[in-house]
Amino acid sequence: MNRETHLRSRFYNVFDSAALTSFVARLSEMSEEARRGHTKFIGEGAHFQSFEFAAGGLALAVNLAKMSFVRRGDLAIARWKDALSLARNLEHVDLIPPMELLALNANTIAIVMPKGEIVSKTRGRHVESLICDTAKALSRAGLVLDDYPQVREVEGVPFIIDWSDLCFVI
Repeated sequence: MNRETHLRSRFYNVFDSAALTSFVARLSEMSEEARRGHTKFIGEGAHFQSFEFAAGGLALAVNLAKMSFVRRGDLAIARWKDALSLARNLEHVDLIPPMELLALNANTIAIVMPKGEIVSKTRGRHVESLICDTAKALSRAGLVLDDYPQVREVEGVPFIIDWSDLCFVI
């Protein structure tokens, strides 16, 4: 079993929808400011705040949408969800991690994936070519990641961690 298949298997073996939904629901009851003080807070970007969730020996990143993302509106969010679903189902495309979307309601959306660490220097050059290959595969599917791809790795498997700016090519 290769590393990518092993990571995907581990992710789905520990993915507990009920526990993660409960965790996301508790977070969503807090203001974005208050969530920054949560013990599991990892960091944030323009559209998501990230939290660590321990699951069966694999640390997961729970990326909870901020209001800046949710305010895009129902149609834009629906299109983004469709784009994410298409990207998740692309086969033989490096840098797309195992991930699941949790949508509790219109204002509570989270992406769950393995929690990555900074890419090792030895993999850095290889990752640059994977970014190009992934961009081409997304383009062939009619998608574009309209942002600089942020890459992390788990157990030597690199993947993009920020999918907030994924969209269909217009």
